[in-house]
Amino acid sequence: MSHIVLRRAEPADLPALTDLWDRSRGACLPFLPILHSHEEDIAFLTGHAQAGQLTLALSEGVLAGFMALTPGWINQLYLDPDQRGRGIGRTLVNYAKTGHDQLSLWCFADNLAAQGFYLSQGFTEQRRTDGNNEAGLPDILYGWQRPV
Repeated sequence: MSHIVLRRAEPADLPALTDLWDRSRGACLPFLPILHSHEEDIAFLTGHAQAGQLTLALSEGVLAGFMALTPGWINQLYLDPDQRGRGIGRTLVNYAKTGHDQLSLWCFADNLAAQGFYLSQGFTEQRRTDGNNEAGLPDILYGWQRPV
């Protein structure tokens, strides 16, 4: 496992973030329809960055993943497809856990790799929907609670 550094996103990171997001969705979520333009994606990530909600994971100084974190929620977690399996996702989730007693997140039902990952990180399935989301795809609500 390479050395992973976490830091908050800055405006200068947005082009690389958007590129990683596009590549990750294309490689890992081929079932996900394209819902927004590139400009809309940049605006979405800019909003998270301006709110201080985006945490970047850098491996050997290169952007390897990111997470959008709000109180009690992991809203987005994406990795560079070439960096999967190197502890980056685990590092981001562990960072989220340090500041929360409970976390929730949504995962598409077709994203089997992510389901296995979240279960391995101590999340449990809370409920499923038939597609009550913007993409109209079935998804799963996962929850994690700090052990007492």
